[in-house]
Amino acid sequence: MLSKYFKIKTNTEEFKDNLNILFEELKDKKVLLYGAGDGFVSLDKKYDFKNKFNIVGIADLKFEKDNKGLFNGFKKVSPNDISNEEFDVILITGEQSKKIVKYVKQELRLACDIKALFTEKIKDEQINLNYLYKHKFDKTLPKLVKDMQGKKVVLYGAGAFLELMKKYFDLSGLDVIGVCDKRFDKHEEGETFLDWKAYSVDEVAELKPDYILISTKMYIDLVRSLRNGVLKDIKLRPLLKKSLYTLMKEIWC
Repeated sequence: MLSKYFKIKTNTEEFKDNLNILFEELKDKKVLLYGAGDGFVSLDKKYDFKNKFNIVGIADLKFEKDNKGLFNGFKKVSPNDISNEEFDVILITGEQSKKIVKYVKQELRLACDIKALFTEKIKDEQINLNYLYKHKFDKTLPKLVKDMQGKKVVLYGAGAFLELMKKYFDLSGLDVIGVCDKRFDKHEEGETFLDWKAYSVDEVAELKPDYILISTKMYIDLVRSLRNGVLKDIKLRPLLKKSLYTLMKEIWC
């Protein structure tokens, strides 16, 4: 079953551009694919890898016991037999590319050129995008935007999680007047984050926005801290709404 991340990521211009770069970069290379999952089958059907790359085979853990014949028209290769194959580069087809790279280098001890179809410009992009959809951010965001109509808001938490939200979701319906974070306590004059003006905690207190929207993945401890600090008189809400069960689980686990 294809993940939400896979479906969204493979439809971005960023992914398509990266793929076209790989087509050109590896056109004269002998390519060993790694990853024979549903995602690869879907991509191969769409892009016809056989006519784009010189593919010598496809490796996957599931071929350890069954490495006879072909998979999707490509020679099956057990991971333990990769070193016996003649290739120039391993191309990882799965979305969890970091995990596979680590496995190839540390477990298989292969010192070779490795490329990946899926690259992350934002830290933990794959994990956190699936997390956002798991907690129905695509459904709760429009409701939050409606609730915030006519309200000035400051986002608290200038990190990769907010960057991911802005990249894949439309936050333009929120009247964001700035972003606050502890690292902005001594920010440069005119400093911005994701094109929003950066503020220290003390500056936000002076701004007196209608709401502070917490834009971090985990926020229970942060909410407690803000409610006991200089921002205690400003209304707080999480940008990502989670169930009580999820919050309790994150507290105790």
